[in-house]
Amino acid sequence: MLNSMEETWFDKFAKVHNVVFTEEDYKVYSGMVKEGLPTYRKYLEEGARILDAGCGLGCTSVPLSREGYDVVGIDNDPRVIEAAKQNGQNFGGKIDFKVMDVFDIDKKFGKDSFDACIHGGVLEHFSKEQIRELVDKQLYVAPTIVCSVVVRTEETLEHYQVRKEGQNEICVDGVERNLWTEEQWLSYILQGYNIVQSKVTKAHPKIGNFHELHLVIKRPE
Repeated sequence: MLNSMEETWFDKFAKVHNVVFTEEDYKVYSGMVKEGLPTYRKYLEEGARILDAGCGLGCTSVPLSREGYDVVGIDNDPRVIEAAKQNGQNFGGKIDFKVMDVFDIDKKFGKDSFDACIHGGVLEHFSKEQIRELVDKQLYVAPTIVCSVVVRTEETLEHYQVRKEGQNEICVDGVERNLWTEEQWLSYILQGYNIVQSKVTKAHPKIGNFHELHLVIKRPE
């Protein structure tokens, strides 16, 4: 359990960004989603039902709902969801936000409740075993995962100003992240999964100066 004095992701984010989007904020987040829209269109028909597992403030889910998708966003912090709901009301289409732990999705939703599960910047916060558990749960509620993870490069290490604490790598924001290389993600962490698309790109300047590995994972036929 978090110490009452410990800063959460929401606290850290609120210091440097708006938690309730302005028109300009939404324009930036919408532009970021449009850059990745060809991937969504390739694997998901218009009107597809999407679960954003670890949705944060709705930076991805709100714009996607405006692109014709039926989106449910979940996060375990009530304050995050409260702000996301406001963002959905102000800028979204068909969208719903719920307070929920990402490890509970297989209990809360039935098999194939969604056409896809999406998330960005989520998996790297967990161990290999937890990641594989999450992926299995996501492939239960949806046949397709569209996600991104932070990937280890020189620019990524510089951006996060990583320091070692025992076996752990702590980033400048105080958050522990597993900064694995592309090869480690594909050949070790996610070994055996049906990865149908993978690509490393530079993160949008709004997010930071690091690299992301974009993945599409399909449930085996």
